[in-house]
Amino acid sequence: MESRLRALVTGLAVLLLASGCASLEPRDDRPANPPSAPAAKGPLAEWITPRVDASPGKSGFRLLDDGVEAFQWRAFSARKAEDRLSIQYYIWRNDAAGRALLGELLRAADRGVNVSVLLDDIDARGRDDILAAVDQHPNIDIRLFNPFRTRHGMLGKGLEFLTRGVQLNRRMHNKAWVVDGHLAIIGGRNIGDEYFEASPEYNFADLDVAIVGPMAAEVEASFHDFWNSQGAIGIQRVVSRLPDPPRLQEHREALQEWLSTQNDHPLLQKAPAGRLPPGHIDDDEAYVWTAAADFVADPPAKALDTAGFDPERDGGVTPALRARFSGVRNELRIITPYFVPQRRGTRELIEMAERGVRVSVLTNSLASNDVVFTHSGYSRRRPALLQGGVELHELRPTALPNGEERARRWGLGSSQTSLHTKAFVIDGHEAFVGSYNLDPRSAYSNTESGVFLREPALVGQVVDLHERIIQPEFAYRVELDAEDNLIWSDDQGRTWRRDPKAGHMRQILSDLTILFPVESLL
Repeated sequence: MESRLRALVTGLAVLLLASGCASLEPRDDRPANPPSAPAAKGPLAEWITPRVDASPGKSGFRLLDDGVEAFQWRAFSARKAEDRLSIQYYIWRNDAAGRALLGELLRAADRGVNVSVLLDDIDARGRDDILAAVDQHPNIDIRLFNPFRTRHGMLGKGLEFLTRGVQLNRRMHNKAWVVDGHLAIIGGRNIGDEYFEASPEYNFADLDVAIVGPMAAEVEASFHDFWNSQGAIGIQRVVSRLPDPPRLQEHREALQEWLSTQNDHPLLQKAPAGRLPPGHIDDDEAYVWTAAADFVADPPAKALDTAGFDPERDGGVTPALRARFSGVRNELRIITPYFVPQRRGTRELIEMAERGVRVSVLTNSLASNDVVFTHSGYSRRRPALLQGGVELHELRPTALPNGEERARRWGLGSSQTSLHTKAFVIDGHEAFVGSYNLDPRSAYSNTESGVFLREPALVGQVVDLHERIIQPEFAYRVELDAEDNLIWSDDQGRTWRRDPKAGHMRQILSDLTILFPVESLL
């Protein structure tokens, strides 16, 4: 009976996928579309070129820990685009932030700017109509990375996972917003209200880096590696039916009508045309200028299951982080929303602590974690980590540094908070900010990117961020009592013996997940 059922499911999957298999096979006849030199004209070029000529090799960096500012930096930089926009994201929501930034891309394209958008299909699936319609704009090109062949329905998606699960499990997790090859924004944020502190339900404490100068071109070169890879498929080849030509105008009119009703939306209200954001995009004083930085990114092959590819040998981010972690002497600060160290990582962190290294980890509590199942990969390692001398801090679900002040200032956002920042500080002299979680997916399956910063002013900002959030006002301190039982404490002197404020269902789901051999998939 089991074998018959298995054969039936496999047969259904094959039939379901048959029509899409041929059309989505990678092709080698696409134009290479190599990255261009940074634009020679336009507002950004006119500002940055003399600055770079005066300080060869230096780029400008600005940490964006304020969600509204991070939104504004994207919106206003798009308005300054003269030649091209290169956009790469794991998630792009169809909400206020997503629609508003889509509107910025359309307006840029209307001005003659070439807009290239590469989205991972993990989130894009189900929005084929609007994506294919926008792709009809002569100056917009949309591609999906590692697309599903079934475009609708959970059944089809589930059946496809049965036949292509290994390949579909590998995703493009990079995030990049590049303007004219002169300005780039990378880091932890996807595009959606919750990433910009604008969701009424919950918001992420997240971190980006705005980069101007030569390193922005490095980010764009990485974008083109993915854009030209065999995993990037044009949206017109993915959709089951091409939209009628009028659909672009219909979506444009619907977007304009929606925007006309959003005059009171705080996120959009703070970025009107003609006004500058809190830190001026084209102001030298908005950035820290240094050559002491390195951009690092995984190659597309990591997510394409290329034969012979070893993430620890051939990847970009994992080997770079491992090399730095292995050389830690005094202190390692870790900020990661999804902390799944597994047996090997747990052992290595404990060995650091035993050598006298202060290892301080900030991650989500069970109550603040937006992906409950991943918490099990961390919770099972907590006792060993604490016994080994590793500090553990878990973000409180209602705590966001400066959150109340920001809410008053911008008039938006929820008090429910989840950590989404990915940052590490090595011995107080080098910091990493990017898209990389300390979990098996980032290490072995997903492609990631980030920047290593060695300029003291920038490293100090990441240290301050970590130090600020681990305070008991914002994070629980997790420790062991005299009997080696877990205990959580906060700034009010309150203590808990179970994950605080998580609720029974979250606790049950997390505990049940521990029973299954899925740690390597978390």
